[in-house]
Amino acid sequence: MAYLGILTAALSVLLTLIVGSTPAGQAKPPLVISQARADLDGDGRDETLEMVLLKGRHYQDNEPWCGSGHKWEGSFALRVRREDDILDQRAWGELFYPPGRQEERAFFWAPLNLVLADYNGDGCLDFNLGVYGSCNANIYRLFSLSRQGRLVELPMQGGRALAVSGAGHSNSTPMIRVRGGVLSHTYYDNARGREITNRYRWQDGRFMPVAPKP
Repeated sequence: MAYLGILTAALSVLLTLIVGSTPAGQAKPPLVISQARADLDGDGRDETLEMVLLKGRHYQDNEPWCGSGHKWEGSFALRVRREDDILDQRAWGELFYPPGRQEERAFFWAPLNLVLADYNGDGCLDFNLGVYGSCNANIYRLFSLSRQGRLVELPMQGGRALAVSGAGHSNSTPMIRVRGGVLSHTYYDNARGREITNRYRWQDGRFMPVAPKP
């Protein structure tokens, strides 16, 4: 009986140590839902750009609306790292929406393939990311990395975002194009009842509208 008591006590201590080593309620590590690797800041070394799900779910949305589909939903962050070193990490709502607008939750359709391109002609790759806007268009912004590896937006005059029609369930799209130094995107204008193509040139640190040809 004494031996049994000693064994029970030893098992109790062991279980306490095991439970203590993995605290209850410990947060799960962020889930990487998309990544792209390239030299994004022009220093000759590759960075890894990652969209991470901080808290939320992965599911099939079967509701009858234009934003349905296979998606991740919750709180997200955009992260830049070089090997194991995190150079920058920003909450998606803070990065995408204007100051003062609280948008902590979002959704991204699966799969999320990050589209890289040199939008401002500086020789470094940039990228676009966006959200569902309406049945007519998704809304995108353009981003890049600073020379220090920090996430920065490539601003449009007036702080506008880009409405793109025909992008489907794509939160990053090849339908934002650069040709001959001119950035363009097309959207359907309900008021005019037709598609409109907007064009911009990079000037003085921002994209400025190009007047349409007469």
